[in-house]
Amino acid sequence: MRIGILGPIGTADVQHLLDLSDTASLSPGTPGAPFMGTLITAFLELGHEVVAFTSERTLDLDSRPRHVDGPGFRLWLCPSRPNGTLPRHGRIGRVWDFFRLERRRLAEAVASERVDILHAHWIYEYAMVAIRSGLPAIATAHDIPGEIMRFTPTPYTVGRYMMARQVLKSGIPITAVSGYAAKSMADLVSRPITIVANPLPAWLRTLKKCEGSKNPSMEKDLPPFVIAMVMGHWNRFKNPLPAILAFLELEKTLSRTCELRLYGPDFGPGGKAERLLRAANLPLEGIKLRGRIEHRDLLQEMQSASLLLHPSLTEAFPMAIAEAMAIGIPIIAGRRSGGVPWLLDRGHAGQLVDVKDAKAIYRAIKRIFEHPEEISIQCEAARNRAWQLADPYATAEQYLGVYRSVLA
Repeated sequence: MRIGILGPIGTADVQHLLDLSDTASLSPGTPGAPFMGTLITAFLELGHEVVAFTSERTLDLDSRPRHVDGPGFRLWLCPSRPNGTLPRHGRIGRVWDFFRLERRRLAEAVASERVDILHAHWIYEYAMVAIRSGLPAIATAHDIPGEIMRFTPTPYTVGRYMMARQVLKSGIPITAVSGYAAKSMADLVSRPITIVANPLPAWLRTLKKCEGSKNPSMEKDLPPFVIAMVMGHWNRFKNPLPAILAFLELEKTLSRTCELRLYGPDFGPGGKAERLLRAANLPLEGIKLRGRIEHRDLLQEMQSASLLLHPSLTEAFPMAIAEAMAIGIPIIAGRRSGGVPWLLDRGHAGQLVDVKDAKAIYRAIKRIFEHPEEISIQCEAARNRAWQLADPYATAEQYLGVYRSVLA
């Protein structure tokens, strides 16, 4: 099968599939969803061809889409405005015309290829292109537009919500990455939504939690107790502050050295998180602002974490949690946070708490010290569940089954 993939694809996540002598000159594509590269790799290894289409914000807006190739794989890079909302260089932000320029460039690339089916990831501009193409197509919902708009009501999220409603009502077959996401959108679609989880990278099976932090003893001579938070951005629905306050309380009461590692664009040195914490006169001594780092480096750093703390108020299928589950790291996350309870098997694969309550988070952290055997059982259950849900080849086969049903 020749599969067309429309979605945000970072070239760093697929460069191993390309015939390139100079990867330094390769433009970045649209980073932020490494599992797109995982899925494409799985399709290729299963014997299929893939043509991928993504937006590229560093290209001249008046230029034509361009492509780079590899064995059985082609990646199209299509010009996109870098500004989402505010005007820049005489052009309005993408959301004000519902990504019309971006959709036109993507459509040009799609029209130049022959594929059996188009699979659009995220139910926004990429799905709109798939619908207008006239080709057999499906779209995958990776988030819940109504909840994002509710937690962060901005012109950008309102515009995206309007785009998503148009896609959902178009009749295109929809898959969703969790039962919660499917249920949240069921009243807007005319046919059942198929659930297919995001894939974990196959190489992650080789990573395991470092033995040095396996026994969460209170003794001072052990390595630091490391809490990892993979947040992306500081906003209302990511909800980082209660988790940070819980960590600061832990620092006061724990005899062992503690460290909080914060990952994501807003959590680098001098970034938004640091400015807000300093403005609130909160101490930063034990907080490591790691910012944005390469995905593989992040997962390798996670091996030494004692805990993943994920205080987000809503998620469809949080990859940070799934990856921590696969490695075997204890997890604390929200008991009402969208698809999180489903992913953590209603608490059998991690601790579910009220993540708005810093004291509840603190108690959950202390539970790792007080009940290590129980936490160890949770970690083993989490590892098994992660690979049961998100094996990359099983995910690819599930999608192939959906494609065949559409083409039948």
